[in-house]
Amino acid sequence: ENLLLDAQRNANTITLSLWDFGGQQVFYAMHHIFLTQSGFYVLVFDMREVLERSNKDEAFKYLLFWLRSVKLHAPSASLILTGTFLADVGERENVTTINTILRELVKGSFSQIVP
Repeated sequence: ENLLLDAQRNANTITLSLWDFGGQQVFYAMHHIFLTQSGFYVLVFDMREVLERSNKDEAFKYLLFWLRSVKLHAPSASLILTGTFLADVGERENVTTINTILRELVKGSFSQIVP
């Protein structure tokens, strides 16, 4: 049983490649190689930082950097924002606040974001 040959014969297979940029600046110069029109992008962020006054500006800077990078290199590719640490954010009101903040941050500039 050769699984690779079986998969190659199956016309219904899909190849998926996942790349985690992790946010390190050392890789910024390589974005143009990996960010392509055929990609689907997931921007993961810490929801706690969007709510915390001390980290808010840094969180926005980080989000905008990645949003602009995807828009520059893959302007028509789809992108989804994914917040982490939901359990630490707590109340639904905080999630609503984060949603409002993010909508204001991206308003009119990033049409590739999947609602």
